[in-house]
Amino acid sequence: MFHVFLDLEMNPTVNINRRKNIGKKEKNMPPPALRMEIIEIGAVKLDDTYKIIDRFSCYVKPKLNQITKKVTELTGITDETLANAEELAQVMPKFVAWIGNEPVRIYSWSDTDLKQMRGECNAKGIYPYGLPENMKRWMDFQKVYTRIMGLSRSLSLANALNIIDNDFSGQQHSALADAENSAALLQLVKNKEVFKEKTKKIKAVLKPDAPLTSSIGDLLAAKLAQLQTEDRDT
Repeated sequence: MFHVFLDLEMNPTVNINRRKNIGKKEKNMPPPALRMEIIEIGAVKLDDTYKIIDRFSCYVKPKLNQITKKVTELTGITDETLANAEELAQVMPKFVAWIGNEPVRIYSWSDTDLKQMRGECNAKGIYPYGLPENMKRWMDFQKVYTRIMGLSRSLSLANALNIIDNDFSGQQHSALADAENSAALLQLVKNKEVFKEKTKKIKAVLKPDAPLTSSIGDLLAAKLAQLQTEDRDT
């Protein structure tokens, strides 16, 4: 069983100011699935011991808009960065082949990336009938992590790391770095004693009356074990 952590960087298909001016009935407005376009795919593959064994990193040239100033400020990506990049129709088969045909679960930080990839591939006719079989098993790791940590609202990836006193490694909003840091959370959970120590103080604040034998790390590890059992049974 492999585990793939995926992250996407995206660019608006219509400039925000133009969108405000043209109104809702503009005939050339992109459909909802294409309000954003993928401009970078980053992913890491982990084996069944949760060790990173491979990486995928690729820029993607958008078709519907130039890179906005805000996206450049956030990601460092410019039109010049993507000058020689391939479009999504050429990149997706390479990514699908990289994932491979072995049993795999794909993780992302929130379900935004799944919705974007599914919607954009459909709208552009790349996979009009749904994502390939090896991309159909997804897990919203942000949702699971937030719930088991006992928080009432979702955390950004950087805050999820900070709450357990881990620094973000690399450049934020780099697709590959985001994927690697997401994977680091899962790897940390698998080191039960370290994660238990890191979450001890948090647990005392979140659930001061919880039994001493019940740790956040235990709960998250149990949830992941449950998912693995479900994978074997399906």
